[in-house]
Amino acid sequence: MQPVLKPLKILQPLLKTKLLKLKKKAVVFDLDGTILDTIGDIASAVNYALDAYGFKPRTKEEVISFIGNGSLMLIRRALGDESAEKYDDNFVKEVRARFREEYQKHMFDETYIYDGVSELVDELKEMGIVSVVVTNKDDRSAVPMIKHYFGDRFAYVRGVRADTERKPNPELTLSVLNELGIKPSEALFIGDGMADLKVSQNCGIDYIPIGYGYTSPERLFAECQKTPVSDVKSLREAIIEYL
Repeated sequence: MQPVLKPLKILQPLLKTKLLKLKKKAVVFDLDGTILDTIGDIASAVNYALDAYGFKPRTKEEVISFIGNGSLMLIRRALGDESAEKYDDNFVKEVRARFREEYQKHMFDETYIYDGVSELVDELKEMGIVSVVVTNKDDRSAVPMIKHYFGDRFAYVRGVRADTERKPNPELTLSVLNELGIKPSEALFIGDGMADLKVSQNCGIDYIPIGYGYTSPERLFAECQKTPVSDVKSLREAIIEYL
């Protein structure tokens, strides 16, 4: 059952926001571990696929450490084959297909919105700032998931397709900004993983690290020398600092 979430108590409005010329026009959000806590459904689908092929189940903590680089790498890591030395691509793709099938059926069972994200995106829209989602999640999962949990709050949702390079490749993020007519210097990237940090660097976009997601705050700080935000209230404050 999805938890009942208390609405975020918005801080005092940014004074005279509409009278100011904002430095940022768009905020690019990662998905897993940033705006949605998806690990319960991902772990269940991973273990379903592993069990079908006689592999031992993985804990949620293990699955957390496997995500961030797309579903194929997720399955390789779950199989204990990150270096691609044990199993050929055809077998890994077969296991992934079983994972995807199960995940599509149950991706709304244990997933929930981080408290305050919807209110934050609404407030950004009122300021005239566009919010988009760029994720390494498969596009066929990402698009209906964002629609289910957020309606039409996000202007664009882009996941990985067969012809898409995943983060940290900058192509997908830059193409979304280009469609919006927004320069990288006019955007912020919000994410909880190494791929998010690296894609922001590759795009030349300011980055705000998420400390409540799936990468430890200590690791994020070591990589970017910025203190990760601890909750959505702190994220809002960090965004305002860039405006």
